[in-house]
Amino acid sequence: MNIAKYLRSILPLAFIATAFSQQSVAVLDFAANGLPQYEVETLVERLRSELPNTGAVRLVDRKMLENILKEQGLQQSGCTTDECSAQIGELLGAQFMISGSIGKLGNSFTVDMKMVSVTTGAAERAKSLTFEGTTGGLLIEMQILAWEIVGLKPPQPLILKRTGAESGEKVTVAIMDFDPRGISQLEAQTLTDRFATEVDATGKAILVDRRQMMEVMEEQGYDEAGCTSEECAAEVGALLGVKFMINGAIGKLGDTYTIDAKMFEVATGAAAKTKNATYNGPVDGLITEIEILAWEMMGAKPPRSLINKRKGTITQEAAPAPKTPLAAAVRSAIIPGWGQLYTSDALDNEPLSRQKALYFFAGEMGTGAIAYLLYSNMKSSNEDTEKYHKDYLLASDQDQINALKIKSDDASNSAESSKNQLTILVYLLGAAHVYNIVDAYMNGPNDEMASRNNKKIDLVYNPELNQPQLRFSIALD
Repeated sequence: MNIAKYLRSILPLAFIATAFSQQSVAVLDFAANGLPQYEVETLVERLRSELPNTGAVRLVDRKMLENILKEQGLQQSGCTTDECSAQIGELLGAQFMISGSIGKLGNSFTVDMKMVSVTTGAAERAKSLTFEGTTGGLLIEMQILAWEIVGLKPPQPLILKRTGAESGEKVTVAIMDFDPRGISQLEAQTLTDRFATEVDATGKAILVDRRQMMEVMEEQGYDEAGCTSEECAAEVGALLGVKFMINGAIGKLGDTYTIDAKMFEVATGAAAKTKNATYNGPVDGLITEIEILAWEMMGAKPPRSLINKRKGTITQEAAPAPKTPLAAAVRSAIIPGWGQLYTSDALDNEPLSRQKALYFFAGEMGTGAIAYLLYSNMKSSNEDTEKYHKDYLLASDQDQINALKIKSDDASNSAESSKNQLTILVYLLGAAHVYNIVDAYMNGPNDEMASRNNKKIDLVYNPELNQPQLRFSIALD
């Protein structure tokens, strides 16, 4: 009974001692620069509500602050200097005052705040940030700033909430080092790192940095090598503020390697997904297996490059097919000069071959254009002949009849002349096209390099005559 009385007597004292060990802080309303005042007040209120969660400070009641300001005939928006903040803090009995401003510049928001010591009137700590996003996104930033302004590291759940604010279907995940069974610890860590890299590459997870996880474990006195149970992993996951934890083991049985991985929900401890793989081969082949396992664990289809790598398929650029005279001839049959152009990089005299290609193409295209004009003229003359002939049959005046007869005969003669010229031109065009094909074949690339210097038919440019010429050669050997 005496002990109970003693405990009842010291508990209030302990509470009072704890309360007085915390620094008292008051938060003034921030100045609004380019934002509505009510939005700034909402953001500052979020800062006020988060400060007690840090456990480092005791927040002075807002009503008390307003009453003091009212008694002094001051407004929060008018108290912008460090001296004013210190004076108000002294009246409140607070040790520190927090003030600042929130502004908007274009699509960016800025937050500047400082914590002023009431005793010295100097700024003990200042924080600022630039944020691009919606005004609502500033709420999380104000919560994080509440921890930073009192000199503490923000808790992991807040950091993850900031990272995943616009992550869609992404889930927060932490990965423990896989337990080595028959392989070295270093090999297991290397494979775990590769697994984590691929999990991040899937785009379906917000991955906790390994260093952050190690820091949390060290703070709680956990040893990663000894934290192999799901209970331990769940505790770490809860401290990290993640939704899922992944752990597993990599084992070796003779020449066979096994990988067993499990993803479970931190809140319930229930297994969300389990995956395993068996592999026979050198240990470095495990890298591909664990990369594929990472995609499967996140419910994503592994990239084809990983599947091909597993099968031993190396995608190489296909070697170009050897050039042949027949291929050159076919090309020239489709487009004049194409075969010569196709052959050009296989010849010693590449510029000459390209010149030939240009001559064939321009020559045939020009001839074809003339043929089209002759055809159009022939068609027009035939239409005129029919028109004048019809008018001739319907005419009754002798002078008109004679004039129409002359016009009809002239049109008929013009059509016949165009037809004859077109026929000759078509034959010439056909002959030129055939020669273009033959030249491409005869001078096309082949396996024997001697063919480059042993051409039978060639088209050369004579600078003296300023025109192309045919050249025939016969090998006498």
